[in-house]
Amino acid sequence: MNTTLAPRNDAVCRRCGATGPPAARFCMACGVAITATQPAQARIRLVTVVFCDVERSTELAVRLGGELWNDVLEAYFTDVSQALHARGGRLEKFIGDAVVGVFGADGEHEDDAVRAVQAAGEALRRLAARAKALRRRGIELSVRFGIASGRVLTTTRSASFAVGPVTNRAARLQQFAPSGGVVLDLKTWLLARQAVHCRPLDPVEAKGFAQPLRCWLVEQGGDVQHGGPPVGRPVDQLVNQRRLMADLTTRLERAMREPGLSTLALEGDIGVGKTRILHQLGLALESRGQVLFVTCKHDGDRRGLWPLQQLDHELARLSGGQVGQVGPARDERAGRSAAHRSAEELRWTLRRRLARLSRRRPVVVIVDDCHKALDQLAQLCDGPDEPGGGSVVLLLSGRALPALPIPEADRLAVPLLAPAESRTLLESLSARLSLPGALPHADEIVLRSGGNPLFLEQLAALTASETGSETASETGSDRRDLIAPSAEAALGSRIDRLGPQAVRILGCAGAWGGQVALTDLLATCGMAEAEVDAALAQLAEGGLELTSAFVGEVAYTRLRLADRARVHAGIAEHLRRRALHHPGDIDSAALHAEHAHRAWHDLAPGAAEDRSAAARAAGCLCAAARLAISRADVSLGLELAGRARRLRIAGPALEAEIGAIETYALAACGRPAEALARIRRTRARVPARANLPAAANLRANELAILFTRGTWDAELLRQAHRLAELSGDAGTRARLLLLEALRAAQSGDYRAAEASLRVAESQARRAAYCFGESEIFGNLALCLAYGGTPVTQALAECADLRRRLAETPVRDAAVACPMAFLLAMRGHGRRAESLLAEAESVFAGTGHLIGKAGAYEFRGMVRELQDDLPGAAGWLDRAAALYREMGLAAAAERCRMKSALATGVAPKAPLRPGPRAPWDMRALAHQVAALRQHRLGHVEAAREHLAAALHEIEGVRGEGAVIIALRSCLRLSASIGPEADTTRIGAALTEAEKRKT
Repeated sequence: MNTTLAPRNDAVCRRCGATGPPAARFCMACGVAITATQPAQARIRLVTVVFCDVERSTELAVRLGGELWNDVLEAYFTDVSQALHARGGRLEKFIGDAVVGVFGADGEHEDDAVRAVQAAGEALRRLAARAKALRRRGIELSVRFGIASGRVLTTTRSASFAVGPVTNRAARLQQFAPSGGVVLDLKTWLLARQAVHCRPLDPVEAKGFAQPLRCWLVEQGGDVQHGGPPVGRPVDQLVNQRRLMADLTTRLERAMREPGLSTLALEGDIGVGKTRILHQLGLALESRGQVLFVTCKHDGDRRGLWPLQQLDHELARLSGGQVGQVGPARDERAGRSAAHRSAEELRWTLRRRLARLSRRRPVVVIVDDCHKALDQLAQLCDGPDEPGGGSVVLLLSGRALPALPIPEADRLAVPLLAPAESRTLLESLSARLSLPGALPHADEIVLRSGGNPLFLEQLAALTASETGSETASETGSDRRDLIAPSAEAALGSRIDRLGPQAVRILGCAGAWGGQVALTDLLATCGMAEAEVDAALAQLAEGGLELTSAFVGEVAYTRLRLADRARVHAGIAEHLRRRALHHPGDIDSAALHAEHAHRAWHDLAPGAAEDRSAAARAAGCLCAAARLAISRADVSLGLELAGRARRLRIAGPALEAEIGAIETYALAACGRPAEALARIRRTRARVPARANLPAAANLRANELAILFTRGTWDAELLRQAHRLAELSGDAGTRARLLLLEALRAAQSGDYRAAEASLRVAESQARRAAYCFGESEIFGNLALCLAYGGTPVTQALAECADLRRRLAETPVRDAAVACPMAFLLAMRGHGRRAESLLAEAESVFAGTGHLIGKAGAYEFRGMVRELQDDLPGAAGWLDRAAALYREMGLAAAAERCRMKSALATGVAPKAPLRPGPRAPWDMRALAHQVAALRQHRLGHVEAAREHLAAALHEIEGVRGEGAVIIALRSCLRLSASIGPEADTTRIGAALTEAEKRKT
């Protein structure tokens, strides 16, 4: 038997939500003029579905026969339908002998879930009253109820809208209910648990659901203790946390007296008052130390760095540093530089900033909502203490913090309010919020709050605003982020009364993820100025705050898929434009673009909007991948490019772009053969004109791989230059100049390399993202040290580079190593050692092993300039071991030969580099061979090799590069002779040092 109800055309007031008869011209509650018949608009609402079915119905139907069974069904349908209507529910439909009712379809109420359980209990009582009469006729009628809550789209249809997971879940759950039992799903239990006696059941495997369904059985036949009013706003008054405050204060003061990093955790559910406690603590501790308060925001599903960036920004401001966009070009470059930091660099920077700040006074960093950045904060807590720092205390607050490496003794929990404490707080709220003296439903508010002060005040405020109404009409949604279901329901009821423009602007704020600048919100909500003004006025009238994260997140759940897609697309476009000046914004742009694409793909797969959204997402992902690679997060760049590829956007331009990114990352990850094969396949499939910058980068990638294998393809370089010029891509031109500079340096022409790198550095500054940007800065500093630029000028230029790279520690450290070599040339050995130790600390703290090995190698060269040959050999051996561990055989051999020359002990296996090997490897090989032949007593052979080494050195254009090589030759000549050669080499060394210094 399948029936539906006729459409209902009640007049609905757009101001207060009250309903009246179809002929009403004015609202019977507030008097505002309304349209007599207002067809319901399609809305997303939280509904509670009641599904009731008869046990063994087929058996009964066969035994009783058609007429008698029809009489039984009519009585059963009547009892269940009347019970649903009596509690404000809507009879949705009959399916055979099953009855489906819905609460919240025509306008949500905060206690829809509670009333649904009441209706089930009432139906069971009505049926029990008929049981005696049925038993006298030999009929045992038993029914079961399944109740589920969830979000559905209500349409202008009067029935059959509540289909899908919610109805299916209710239907499945009733199958597992006992005779005469009522089973609730998770969402319904969360909404009704303060009012309904329930006990948990084992999760059930239900057909059509991938995961077992958690469920609860209503006890005592569905009896309900209380309904409950809606939820309001957070409180700012301490009630039961004085003991906790005293304990926390004592622990913090003790930690502030101890050197190093101490970590405490404050745990508690949303709304229990953690933020209030933290602010009180911050005020109490301000006179005893430096207090910093940071609230984390959600990063979505990306591998976000910006919670750390947010903390770093606040620390920099506390220490008087400049961060972000604070002025003209120089500060914009600093902001761009900061955006390129990896997670390891950020954590190292934070530990360093904290250590420096703590030297003056103890530092207390209070991080609220840290569950939104658990992984990053856990690694920050686990990091090593910085030497020379004072006391640093991290107080991390959030819901559940199991991932944090904090002992149980240092974890404190915020207690819930006792009933008496809740009443005390409610009385104070009545005065502060100008609520009625005797607040209606006060006992219900206390009970429904569950000891949660946030829910208590929300319930009080909404109940006061709804005086004269039995319940507040509201909606909710599936949990978004960490919103409690009752808060969702209450806020949803108020949002549901707003016009579409007000909901849209609130939903846009929710899509941004919390606090958002009004200018950004207005730029991305897709509304005209007049619509925005009207929406803001409506929000003010309804007492809803645009800046409230709760309100925004709940409003976001009210947006339909198309609206979500448009909002996310607008945010993505806005952030993509902003990323031209603030590159770090491209990460968020990619995330929002992916959200927009998912929404369109779910709504209209294959449609024009879906294809356009996919193209936007792919473009943002590629840009984010380029940024990740430019800040040395190569693995992340490869992952982002892979996500862009999986969108399957047809088009040669995008294929070339993804290919350029992936092949660079593959080569950087030590997979050059795979990268080379991919390059050649992409070049064969995609014509260069389809994407000129990508085509140039593909050729640059191929050229770089061939160069590392000892091959230089001049024709490939010419093609790449031509494509880069045609495209006007500054980043690719910089990359090609870098490769030319590396080749020039390999041949010994450091002056030409330095000139190319200066132009490359200028081009890289003009590019938004540049592959090899870190290499450009590091090699420019190296050429300043090895080339002919005088030491004083070279030091000044290195110092300027370091100032510009201060926000990216790895790049700064890469420049610091050659700068230390320059300082040692000037005789400032102690400063050079200190600078190298700092660089080594950076590389070690960020896991940059190549940089760490390079710092070891430079320490060896600095020791050699100080004539500490055993010390030089020790550092060079450490560098060789680390290079070997990473599989960099040539670099390891270079350090091994330098160490042999410092100790005077030739290695057993001589190296024979080919004619295309770098000049320094050829010179070193001859020097080591000379040392070996001298040890064997072959003096003439030793002199021949020494002469060959000097010949290689004489072709070098770069005084700084030959100084170490000539010093080794001078030591060898002093042992081998003749004296005339020794004098000549000494004169050449003196001339090189004179010209360099």
